[in-house]
Amino acid sequence: MSYVKKYPLLPALEKIERHDALPPNSVHLGGLALGDDAEDAKIEFIQRGAFLSILRWSMLKLKTGPKYSCHQYDFPLKVLSWFPKALAEFQRPPSDGGLHAGAMISKDQNVDGEMLAVGSTTRGYNITNWSRDADGVNADPDYYEPTSFSMSYEMLNYSGLLRLWKELGEKYDAGEL
Repeated sequence: MSYVKKYPLLPALEKIERHDALPPNSVHLGGLALGDDAEDAKIEFIQRGAFLSILRWSMLKLKTGPKYSCHQYDFPLKVLSWFPKALAEFQRPPSDGGLHAGAMISKDQNVDGEMLAVGSTTRGYNITNWSRDADGVNADPDYYEPTSFSMSYEMLNYSGLLRLWKELGEKYDAGEL
């Protein structure tokens, strides 16, 4: 299923093939493991000028042998500051001025020229970037799917992703990034 393009698409950022072979002028801001086992996925935050690439990588154990997997999700760097606030707003109850009961996604918001939204999934939350195609440089011109980074409740709260995100957001707000 192809989505309807609501906003102009921005040019794709260079694809990062491996978390340990970053393009020039990339800065590793932080990361975390999503479990205690070596094969559990890892999340890395990579600054690329005014942009942020979030990498989710792992070493898959297959019958044919280990296979490296790395997925890239691109956003404006300001998402570091925006997301924790947008998530808190999304979680606010209707009685306190939040979205209506049963709302699955927030209104789209312009964050440094990219249209972002926070949504609910069956196991957590996601950020949708309507301004970037999920396939990046490999995007099919006849098929569009927005970039969407999903985070389970466990990933956000128990693995420390939200804590790390807030720390990086504070650095962004202080002009340290």
